[in-house]
Amino acid sequence: MNTIKIIVGLGNIGTKFIGSRHNIGSDYINYLANYFKIKLKKIEKLRSYIGFINLYNKKIILLIPNSFVNNSGKSILLTSYFYKITLNNILIIHDELDFIPGKIKFKYGGGSGGHNGLNDIIKTFNNKLFYRLRIGIGHPIHKSKINNFVLNKPTIIEKKIIYFAMKNIINAIKIFINTNSFCKAMNYLHSK
Repeated sequence: MNTIKIIVGLGNIGTKFIGSRHNIGSDYINYLANYFKIKLKKIEKLRSYIGFINLYNKKIILLIPNSFVNNSGKSILLTSYFYKITLNNILIIHDELDFIPGKIKFKYGGGSGGHNGLNDIIKTFNNKLFYRLRIGIGHPIHKSKINNFVLNKPTIIEKKIIYFAMKNIINAIKIFINTNSFCKAMNYLHSK
């Protein structure tokens, strides 16, 4: 049975991207680090910012790739090799255009759904079998505006909805890690 050993948050590196829709994954890792009162450290050889939490006697790595979203795979691959962790023990947290702001869902496997970060991870590992936690950010009316939309910050109302929903993620992750049951974590989260 798979358990989570690395939690990755996708986002573009650089202060100007903090709080943008596309950085919701990496912002959430920072949120988790604050919640568990730990600091993330930059580890050059792994091209990542990494911290460790202990939960239910299990050591979990929190990871933010030190790269742009489109090049996330290399950092995750280096870290997984270094700590001898397989892809199916990794949870990727990312923004989801196809969900309204605040809608949050787990998923295992499948394609990238057009998400460049997921696409890079799938290509780098040559494998689609990993856990994802998708956080809804909404969708612009016109497809041509997607790039600007994801690089901009959510509205104040959207931000409140998203961050309120994010609190449920901590409980879902705790359930997953404690029980090793993806189904229990998914049922909890999807009932919210």
